[in-house]
Amino acid sequence: MRLKNRLIDAGILIAVFIVAVIAFSYFTNKGNNNMTADMGAATYPQVSFSYNGFNLNTLTGYAKEMDIPAMRDTATPVTDQKVDVGIQAYENKVSSVNYIVYTLDGKEELKKEKVKKPGEEFSIDLSAEGLMKEERVLEIVLHMPDEKSVYFYTRLVDATNANMLECLNYISDFHENALGKVEGAGVGAAIEPNEQGDNTTLQHVTIHSDYDHVSWGELEPSVEQGERWSIKEINSNYVSVQLEYRVRCKGEENDTDVYNVKEFFRVRHIPDVAKTYLLDYDRTMDQIFDPTKHVLNEKGVLLGIVPHDIPYMVNKDGSAVSFVVANELWNYNKGTDQISLVFSFSDAENTDVRNLTAQHEVKLLEVDDTGNTTFAVYGYMNRGEHEGEVGVAIYYYDMEKNSVEEKVFISSNQSSGSVSNELGKLVYYSVNRDMLYVMVEGTLYEYNVKKEEEGTLVKGLEDSQYVVSDDGHLVAYQSGGALNEARKIIVKNLSNGKERTVECAEDECIRPLGFVKNDFVYGVAKTADTGKTVSGEMAVPMYKVEIQNSKSKVVKTYQIDGTYVLDAVSEDNMITLSRATKEGGTYTNIAPDYITNNEEKEKSNIYLETYTTELKESQVRLAYNDGVTDKEPKVLKPKQVLFENPTVITFDDVDIGNKYYVYGYGKLKGIYDRAGEAIRNANGCNGVVVASDQSYVWERGNRNLQYIISDKDEILQSIRDRLSQKEAPVDIMKDINDGRSLDLTGCTTEELLYIISQGRPVIAMLDTENAVILIGYNEADVIYIDVASGERISVPYEQMDQMTQGSGSTYVG
Repeated sequence: MRLKNRLIDAGILIAVFIVAVIAFSYFTNKGNNNMTADMGAATYPQVSFSYNGFNLNTLTGYAKEMDIPAMRDTATPVTDQKVDVGIQAYENKVSSVNYIVYTLDGKEELKKEKVKKPGEEFSIDLSAEGLMKEERVLEIVLHMPDEKSVYFYTRLVDATNANMLECLNYISDFHENALGKVEGAGVGAAIEPNEQGDNTTLQHVTIHSDYDHVSWGELEPSVEQGERWSIKEINSNYVSVQLEYRVRCKGEENDTDVYNVKEFFRVRHIPDVAKTYLLDYDRTMDQIFDPTKHVLNEKGVLLGIVPHDIPYMVNKDGSAVSFVVANELWNYNKGTDQISLVFSFSDAENTDVRNLTAQHEVKLLEVDDTGNTTFAVYGYMNRGEHEGEVGVAIYYYDMEKNSVEEKVFISSNQSSGSVSNELGKLVYYSVNRDMLYVMVEGTLYEYNVKKEEEGTLVKGLEDSQYVVSDDGHLVAYQSGGALNEARKIIVKNLSNGKERTVECAEDECIRPLGFVKNDFVYGVAKTADTGKTVSGEMAVPMYKVEIQNSKSKVVKTYQIDGTYVLDAVSEDNMITLSRATKEGGTYTNIAPDYITNNEEKEKSNIYLETYTTELKESQVRLAYNDGVTDKEPKVLKPKQVLFENPTVITFDDVDIGNKYYVYGYGKLKGIYDRAGEAIRNANGCNGVVVASDQSYVWERGNRNLQYIISDKDEILQSIRDRLSQKEAPVDIMKDINDGRSLDLTGCTTEELLYIISQGRPVIAMLDTENAVILIGYNEADVIYIDVASGERISVPYEQMDQMTQGSGSTYVG
């Protein structure tokens, strides 16, 4: 009888438990139709190209047609008027292939063919007359029997005179000899050690580092899964190549550690002397965080060899921290002694090379009091629900539920670099209000994700009319007028939806300049002072700059009689002011000035700290003021919440206007409004500048050693005549260059030589009134035409730099 009662009691308990589970499942999923699961495996095929035994440019596939001019990543060499294509189908069956050869701007199809049953390899014939006289873009489309199509893109470059094989062999030898620390193999002779190299770290090694660091110190690296070769630039003067791979190295806390590595080469081969030269070298290594090994000690979380400024956020009481290393998002909860891999495209075993594609970045948006984390993933989606798409995915990590929920996905047909640079300016999600904010083409959109309602806060803004805080939760924009007319700025807190206004007097205009933490920086100008720079561009000269706190109190004012501020940049608690003086109605650049906000950064018990050991040298840890006692945390891998109808917003064919794109060290480094600013930044990374239509504006090192414009006498005379009549340089150059001029203000003379080598004269302003015309150069001097006399004069580069100081180094091309 007693046993029977126990069985009855047990049955009742089981029944209650089952009912409770069903009820919990019903109420937690009511209205959502969702479930949790691991991120799916990569399923897309890949395409690569073979060249004299090298497997090059393994391309990732896209789920839809992309914007042709935006797809500027790899350059595939064309030899013998063809390219050889390899298909890595994996589990897919490829029924047919289409390929199209486009002009760089994507406006013209030059060749279109279909290949039935292509197998694992096929060749593309490019022998048609004139087809390869310039760089082209190749689109390859793989068709599967299930009507799914996958798109691939690369540039095509005629490599006939590029000495490709010699360059690739040199890079392969250098790479292997550096890994093996092979003495006398040419590595030490090729590099250029000097004070620019940081020989305290192995995380970032350059051509200026010493031999020991270029050859990996004492880490004894071993490559795993092979190297992935990507050609970035090809021309008659040099070839740029990036290798990506993983290495396993000797460790300290652990027997071995694994790293993601990017290794960039720029090399030149000179056939006449049968010698290859290393022009630039740049290598980074990021340690992969592995919590199954020793990653905690009494001082904190050991991150190892990673950049010193890795992104991290801490909750209010300092019990939880979210951090990004090696493109993975982790969360450590000291209170529960748990480490969670919140987001990663890399699979657990790291065996699928498709998961290692690093064309995305993880950005932390917010960590709440509990430690729940809102974050965004920008760029190419390697696998999962949005495999093959480019865009921005907003996620919410719930610590208690141990789940990651996708809130919204913003889809684009631009490149991953463009998405990070353009959409990255302002994408913010408010968890509490379930509101998404996106700035696209000067329009600030507001989405109620839960209600699926869209609104527009403001439209028609130029880039200079709005600013965003570093964490994205604050935005300020002009209201009620153009840049030189608006008398009101709206400052909006996107986290709580509150806004305030900042206004100026009737005879003034007000312009947003940036944020320093939560303080707002703006400038005020007299509308009557609106004038032009020496080059002829419109100038809105601000006579004062103010910093206002969140309570609308002015905490600092910058104002100097006779000095005006034309622009400002906020970075690292410092504001850099671009200044000018006035002569008549013309503003001439002078040296910048700097102001800081003395507001102290909120202190936390968790902070980034560097430390040094003999083997691994400079390393990073998340240090705890009160230390860490438990050294063996529980490791969690949150499930993803999957919805039947996830929220997707599409921004295709976004027109961002005439911009200048800087590519360097294998990636898009930045997008700029002014050519001069782009060139200065490209020079700093030994890169290139292209316009929105992908036409080359500037290249480092790809020019003749001497050149003179010899066939444009009528154009040069026209420039002389119009300068003599005091016409604005920018207007003159627009007329002779099909409506486009290049504002090259701030460049050095040597940086301008590429522009001249393309047959494009450059106006150099000596002061607000006088100018000369740069028309040629040799290895030491620049040649110019004196506007008054017409005489051709040669002066050293440095002397021309000094001659234009009176105009604030104003050049127009």
